[in-house]
Amino acid sequence: MMPTRRNTRLRSLQPTNILSGISDPTERNSAGLIDCKSMCSAALRRLATLLACVSFAPYLHAQSTPTPPDPPRDLTVLILGDSLSLCGFGKRLDKKFRADPRVKSVFTYCACGTNPLSWLKEKPYAHVQTHCGYWSIESLPDSHAIKELRDVYGMTRGHTPKSHPVPKLEDLMTTIQPDILVMQTGANLFGLFSGREKVKPDRDAPTLRKYLVPFVEKAITPPSKLRKIYWVAPPTSGRVADEVQEFVFQQTQNDIGSVTHVIDSRKLVTYPYKHMEPDKEHFVGEDMDRLTDNAFAEIDRDLSAQPWSSVRPLTESFASLAAVKTRTPAPSATPATASLIVKAKLVSKTKPIRQQQLLPYQEFLVGFVYDVEKVIAGDYGEKQILVMHPAYIGLRRQSLGKLRIGRTYELQLRELDGSLWSTVKSKDDSGRLDLEPYIRIQDEARYPESAR
Repeated sequence: MMPTRRNTRLRSLQPTNILSGISDPTERNSAGLIDCKSMCSAALRRLATLLACVSFAPYLHAQSTPTPPDPPRDLTVLILGDSLSLCGFGKRLDKKFRADPRVKSVFTYCACGTNPLSWLKEKPYAHVQTHCGYWSIESLPDSHAIKELRDVYGMTRGHTPKSHPVPKLEDLMTTIQPDILVMQTGANLFGLFSGREKVKPDRDAPTLRKYLVPFVEKAITPPSKLRKIYWVAPPTSGRVADEVQEFVFQQTQNDIGSVTHVIDSRKLVTYPYKHMEPDKEHFVGEDMDRLTDNAFAEIDRDLSAQPWSSVRPLTESFASLAAVKTRTPAPSATPATASLIVKAKLVSKTKPIRQQQLLPYQEFLVGFVYDVEKVIAGDYGEKQILVMHPAYIGLRRQSLGKLRIGRTYELQLRELDGSLWSTVKSKDDSGRLDLEPYIRIQDEARYPESAR
């Protein structure tokens, strides 16, 4: 009886399929005993599988756990623009930023006729005003409400804008403390070329640079909080040579591209535009909507490319900006005396454009060429001199008929470069690209008081 009980106990101790999987009697060897070697091998395989599952479980859990959303950024956006923004770009871009969940507040200021230096407190633009259109949209504290001031042509039948001071970047940076700056500008810098179709890089590059670098330098001066600057360069202009437009964009990219994200608007909307003004530069409607939407899409892609916490403050970018910083002085106020006085005979005059082609601007220059007969004061070595005369001031046609071809005049002059008139729309049909443009001292002083 005892052997029988012992065999029963042995059978009760047979391993189960939980680990070894060989409890079936068919898995025994011919002697009726369990093949220990086979059992151990199978057991180790099952154990390895179990351990692998256990070790993989935390990874599966991590994979099934959703990544927490990026916390709200509470960003403040500052938008500055010229007359192109008054055509709908500024308002639509403002709305897009306000609808963005990353943005807490938006402040938009659009001023007709401005260039980058118009927004700074430095002379001669310290007290400059715009008198051809202004639009501001400001977020109110702790509210989704806005404060809006709009004063543009055509608001009501025959409406003409009043004069408005151009807000100053230094004040806006202090009071608003923006994280992002969008600067829409550049078309008014075409005026530096006086209607020329060709570029003189040695002369034009330093001239452009002194309108670009001081603005960016001021924007990133501590304690600035800016982490992004988006520079929206102008779309295609039908009144400016392609060579000039390409030069202005490339020079902008070269001078400030290391600090700002320069957007080429020429690639965002197709010229000619469906609803274009007579000046072949301003437009409204679906083309303006397309430009704005595409510009915002490019901004959004850049903002989404990396976590905001990894975007470094632009105050750390002084070194890269210093590499292109010019020593050329900024445009200066009217000098007390002329830098050049000549006795010269008028030999050619450029015909002014029609008033309808000038709007929304109110000032315009035309080029006159004189044969130099005598240099009374200053240094001048050319046989001819190019003088830019105001053809419109405050949209009023100026009398240039008193200046007659063949007559000799004494001209008290200063270089146009660096004057308040330097970015005013202009035209010169002389083709004398080699001549540096000048302006009479008395004409420099006629720059509208409301625009100073």
